[in-house]
Amino acid sequence: MSHRLAWRRCALLGEQGSVWGFTYPSLSRPSPLGFIQQSSQLGHFTAIKTRNANPPESTLPPPLEVLSRDECESKMHYLIQLGKGYVRFYKNGLKAIWANRKLLRKKLDKMPSSERPSILFPPWDVPATFTRADWVLLWRVRHDVMRLPIFGLMLLIIGEFTALVVIYVDRVVPYTCRIPKQVRNAAERSEKRRRDAFRELQVRYRDGALSTDMTPAVARRHILRSLDIAGNMWDRLGFMPPGMWRVKGQSRMKFLEGDDQCLVDAGDPLELSTVELSTACRERGIDTLGKTDSQLGGLLSQWLRLTRADNPAERRRRMAVLMLTRPEEWPQKRDFTVPDWEL
Repeated sequence: MSHRLAWRRCALLGEQGSVWGFTYPSLSRPSPLGFIQQSSQLGHFTAIKTRNANPPESTLPPPLEVLSRDECESKMHYLIQLGKGYVRFYKNGLKAIWANRKLLRKKLDKMPSSERPSILFPPWDVPATFTRADWVLLWRVRHDVMRLPIFGLMLLIIGEFTALVVIYVDRVVPYTCRIPKQVRNAAERSEKRRRDAFRELQVRYRDGALSTDMTPAVARRHILRSLDIAGNMWDRLGFMPPGMWRVKGQSRMKFLEGDDQCLVDAGDPLELSTVELSTACRERGIDTLGKTDSQLGGLLSQWLRLTRADNPAERRRRMAVLMLTRPEEWPQKRDFTVPDWEL
C-alpha cells in the first residue's frame, strides 16, 4: 500500500493508522497544527524516498543546448554554433563522469573494506548500506568509466563531428554523453529487435521457457537479443559468441537482481522519476515507447511481484519465464510453473 493510499484509507474510514512509522490522522479528530506537522513529515519522508530511489541526475546526459537555424545569420554561422554546442555537451558529459565517480568514491570510502564493491568488476550483492540510488550509481559509473578511454580518444580526434559518428557506435559512448537522437534511436532499435527475437522464439518454442526442448543456451541467446545487450551485428551474422553471456548477460542479471531487491525495499516503483522508470522497464525487456508513467509503473510492479523469491535460484527461474514471455502474456498469479534450469 502506498503512503498516499494509506493516508486516504485512514482519513476516509476515520482511523488512526501508521504506515512505515508515520501516523496518519483521521478526519474525525481534526487538529490543524498536528495536520501541518504530519504533512511536513510526510513531505520530507517522500522526498527522502524519492532521493533514495533515483540516482543523481548527473548520471543522465546533460541538456543539449544548440541554436536553431532561425537564430543564426547564415548557414555557416549555424553550423559553427551547432558544432560548438555539441562540443560543450560532450565536455559537460565527461565532467559528469568524474563528478559521479567522485560521488561514488565518497560513498565507498565510508564503508568497511570487506563490504566495498569494486568499480571495475560486477558486484555480487547489494551492500547493506546501499540505497537503490547508490546501486544504480555504481553500475553507471562502472559503465561510463570503462568507455571513457575510447570515447575520449574519439572526441579528441574528430571533435564536433563526434555527433555524426556516435549514432552508429553508441555502445562505446558513456551514458552521460548520449545525445537525445542517440537515446531515441537506441530505444526504437531495442524494441524492434525485441519484436524480431520474440517472433523467432515463438515459431520454435511456443510455450516459451516451459517448452520441452528449451535449453539455457537458447534462453540466453534470446535474452541477449531481446534486451539488446549484445550488438545487433551478431543478428546479421546469425550466431552469438559463446562467451557473450558470461561477459554481458551475467552482468545484467546481477544488476537486475540487485535492482529488484532495492526497488522492493523502496516499496513503491512510482517514486522513480519518469526517465528512471522508463529506463528500469527497458532494462527488463519492457517496451516503453508510447506508454504512460502509470502503465510503466504497473508493469514494473508486476515484474517485482512475479519475480520476488527468497531463494536466488528460484528468483532467476522466475526471471527466465518473464524474459521469455511478452509482458501482455505474463502470469497473473505468483504460483506459476518455472523451468528446472536457471539462467
